[in-house]
Amino acid sequence: MDQEENLNGKGNQNKKISLDDKDIELIVSGVFSSKIPEKIEVERITRHLMQGNILLQIEISMRPSILIRDAMELAGEAEKEILKASSSIIQVGFLLRLGSPIPKFVNE
Repeated sequence: MDQEENLNGKGNQNKKISLDDKDIELIVSGVFSSKIPEKIEVERITRHLMQGNILLQIEISMRPSILIRDAMELAGEAEKEILKASSSIIQVGFLLRLGSPIPKFVNE
């Protein structure tokens, strides 16, 4: 029903303004750099849209010296801060990546 309304141009009056990928990246990196520096690294952010709201799935890696229990607490703190940063974001989920970090490639 929502898709049909959106195709016809109806139903957009009550939709929240969506953040773009750069805005989301700034929010997430800001939270992690200020609240959790050098403990957890953000590998990938996936944004899902649902009825004008944003659900984030954040893939993270951590230093081997950090206990998973501690990483869960840090992720909980980060989730609260990310949700506070934008009313468009309604859910944040974390995926813990074990092993070596994903190599970063520079676009030339």
